[in-house]
Amino acid sequence: MSLYTGSKTLTLHIVGKGQLEYLRKLSIELGLRNQVIFHEYATGEELDGYFNRCHIGVGSLGIHRKGLLETSELKAREYCSRGFPYINAAIDRDYPADFPYRLMIAPDESPINIDDIISFAEAVLADPDHPNKMRHYAEEHLDWSVKTKMLKGFLEELVD
Repeated sequence: MSLYTGSKTLTLHIVGKGQLEYLRKLSIELGLRNQVIFHEYATGEELDGYFNRCHIGVGSLGIHRKGLLETSELKAREYCSRGFPYINAAIDRDYPADFPYRLMIAPDESPINIDDIISFAEAVLADPDHPNKMRHYAEEHLDWSVKTKMLKGFLEELVD
């Protein structure tokens, strides 16, 4: 965000406990104190309120630092089930490569192109039905009932 020189006003809301002190310090060092807002861990209606005031979510961007290239993060499933477009930097086999509601960024240390994120957000948000489409995808592909059928089939193959 500190490298962004465009005309859009950007605000990043960080909700949760992880790395808060490090991120607070970093936001100050990078001159982003007024653009990065920190919130404590939230659930229920409080968390709903944060979703309602934001446009896109941010999934795992640094999973490559652990030597991983793929993930199945719960956060991405929550975003999809809420109809909330997001960015991340790891392959997730539950989503096709061309899933239009997720922006894949490079899994490396290169700066993220904020203009790409803005273009992605504007494209997705231009379709007022995107939340319903995302929720439908989640019901068809991510729901626990779908996943348990797949697990059952896998386990039956092992037994046979």
